[in-house]
Amino acid sequence: MESSSSCGAKEEEVEVGDYNSSTMKKARLHSTLTALLDDPILADVPKKPTLSDVDTLISLEMGSAMRISILKLDGTSFDVAVMNSATVKDLKLAIKKKVNDMEQSNLGHRHISWQVFIAPSIQSCSSV
Repeated sequence: MESSSSCGAKEEEVEVGDYNSSTMKKARLHSTLTALLDDPILADVPKKPTLSDVDTLISLEMGSAMRISILKLDGTSFDVAVMNSATVKDLKLAIKKKVNDMEQSNLGHRHISWQVFIAPSIQSCSSV
């Protein structure tokens, strides 16, 4: 009987030990991720990267992608990474995404609903 109760106690210790080790693993993972994200080498990784963003950055490191610097008319510039096999359409989409990301980081989340502007004008035209 004592052996069964001691086995039960050992099982409880294992569960408590697993909980503590799981909590410790999560804490270590969190601190490692925080350190990685603060690393200046990863400064070009977006805040919420998509799979294609990560794939392009990996390809950039392996030499199968290129970084293009875009010079705007106001004298400012920004970089865009695209695959070596990218088309003009892919480059346009990358530039559009980069500009949207820069605007959202500066101004916060914005979404213009064009229906709000278009619907009243359609109604006024139909009543004429």
